[in-house]
Amino acid sequence: MISCFFLDLVGRHFLFPKESITDYVVLTPAQPMRLNSFTLCMNLALNVSENRETILFTYRTLNHDALTLWQEYNGNVGFYMSGEGIMFPNLDKCKTWTHICLTWESKHGRCELWVNGRRTGNKIYRKKSSVQPGGTVILGQDYDSYNGDFDKKQSFVGKIKDLNMWNKVLSLRSLRSVFKGKVKQKGDIFDWSNLSYSIKGNVKLV
Repeated sequence: MISCFFLDLVGRHFLFPKESITDYVVLTPAQPMRLNSFTLCMNLALNVSENRETILFTYRTLNHDALTLWQEYNGNVGFYMSGEGIMFPNLDKCKTWTHICLTWESKHGRCELWVNGRRTGNKIYRKKSSVQPGGTVILGQDYDSYNGDFDKKQSFVGKIKDLNMWNKVLSLRSLRSVFKGKVKQKGDIFDWSNLSYSIKGNVKLV
């Protein structure tokens, strides 16, 4: 295990080399995950076969998968908050970097997915709901219980970088700046230039 606190990772990425139940990264948020809105952005380079579901981001509290993002079996992107989720169109399955941003706000339930700077869809989801604090955020695995119980067939294989998260929905102008690598508003939950994390297993920081 490698533990690091508030390290600038700009220009670096996490490499998840193979399917496993041991390789993952625990992220420590800069503030409690008590969210009525958020923007989550990251760059992904997937290296998985067809017809396989892959976890992209997990936040689990004691009793629920409170916020998870998946690539589904058919390539769609699935977003879940404590139960039934919603689907967005396929990600590009090539192994080059793909930039995604997911936004959600509670008041109207508006949810959008942006892929490589373009909005791929908008949905109404979990209106008047909220994300509760007290859980754990990880990359690379999906918790089937609060203590673990990972499935290697769902594990992330590939690379992740430039992960930032805000406790609000960013403006269109700000989203475009993030895609272009010109992050003007530091993530107040996760900030890639000042990230607290710990590596478990064989994840590499490259």
